[in-house]
Amino acid sequence: MKKLSFMLKLTLVIALVAVVGCQDRSNVMEPQVTNPTLGPLGLPGVTLDSARFSVYCTEVTNQPVTAHRVTSSWNEMTVTFNTFGGAFDPGVIGTFFADGMGWRSVDVTPLVQQWIDGVYPNFGILLDQNSGPLTDYVSSDFVNLVPRPYLKICFTTSEGSQCVTMQRGVNGTVYDTYVWQSLPDQNFGADENLYTGFINNLHKQSLFWFTLPEFPVLAAIGDFVWFDDNRDGIQDLGEPGVPGVTVHLMDCTGNILATDVTDADGLYLFSDLEPGDYNIHFVLPAGYFISPQDQGLNDAVDSDADVTTGLTICTTLEGGETDLTWDLGIYLPDEHCTRTIGYWKTHDGSGPQDDVVTPLLPIWLGTAAGAASIHVTNTTISHNILEQNVYGTPSNGITKLYAQLLGAKLNEANDADITLIAATIAAADAFLAIYDWNDWAGFSNAQKRIINGWATTLDNYNNGLIGPIHCD
Repeated sequence: MKKLSFMLKLTLVIALVAVVGCQDRSNVMEPQVTNPTLGPLGLPGVTLDSARFSVYCTEVTNQPVTAHRVTSSWNEMTVTFNTFGGAFDPGVIGTFFADGMGWRSVDVTPLVQQWIDGVYPNFGILLDQNSGPLTDYVSSDFVNLVPRPYLKICFTTSEGSQCVTMQRGVNGTVYDTYVWQSLPDQNFGADENLYTGFINNLHKQSLFWFTLPEFPVLAAIGDFVWFDDNRDGIQDLGEPGVPGVTVHLMDCTGNILATDVTDADGLYLFSDLEPGDYNIHFVLPAGYFISPQDQGLNDAVDSDADVTTGLTICTTLEGGETDLTWDLGIYLPDEHCTRTIGYWKTHDGSGPQDDVVTPLLPIWLGTAAGAASIHVTNTTISHNILEQNVYGTPSNGITKLYAQLLGAKLNEANDADITLIAATIAAADAFLAIYDWNDWAGFSNAQKRIINGWATTLDNYNNGLIGPIHCD
């Protein structure tokens, strides 16, 4: 009669869902469920957002039902009241009231997070009721799918947020049963009903266990694009990284999977990758050449891309591997080299050498709208700035800054790359738009050190000590 009454209560639910066949029970006789720490959910890039346990109530008792952490392993088809032995934590992890038929649920996010972190092994959840008549629930053995207990887990990965419902017949492995003090040595693992509460002052409790979603152990690949000053294909001390280089992650069949851009230090990284075969394609910046491939004996400091295509060979990433050996060396040809302020001073038509400066003018020292900016429109102005005897003297830091900034901008106009000194040029221009050489004496020593530092950086660039090589 109990089963008939239960079926009548679920008439409306069953009318809304398709009847499915009996669940395959071939796996319920496996040894005791232990399922210790589930590491995959705790991987970098996988974050648990929520976990909610739900069960379908078929008896209105208006009793509070509490959820607890199970502390010992058990087997659905063999566990009894005596063998279980009250193996649960008395601390309550959630409560619902059996005040109507239908779904009842509790938030078990903290418990699931503890399973993931390895604080406790996953032995499942127990429902308990300390008083009142029996509350009935649908078991995972019920013939219809929809009312079966489930655990809904929501999480965030690099691909966004998603949720997975762990329910028998839908996803993962689910075990549930109840234990009864009145029949302490009997197992009820195949019953279609579950219970909490008391009958004749004898206790009934229900047990549940769910697998958690797993993810592949992810991998990463990347590393470094650098300016190969001596063009030998090997990273040497002091050779800087190149920012702003576009890098493609490929699938070894020519398809682009992801794109990154090197950071201020020339570094790039593709992370959260499934194990498999990948290669890297570097997009060569305009005017640059690729250093010789696979030079030397240390794969961590060589240039790995084909000098023509910018493509590396295919490599296999294993789960959990981070391969930071895929680098690219680049350099500028001689025609994009830098020249000193002395060269530009002697090649402005004032001497026997040809005038190579005029075609590169006009140039602003400072911003175009700056009150103190100098507009270099002819070689008379450029010669006076480079000679440092009209706009102050060489002992004036702003006079030196004028000369080195003009030299750097002449090099830029002559197709030399300024990537590594772009920030210095911007800072110097902003300063010279407001201040001129007459203001030098009024600056503090700390301010003078900053101005002299800009001039030194630009001088090093013009001499080929940083950035492109020197033309000599």
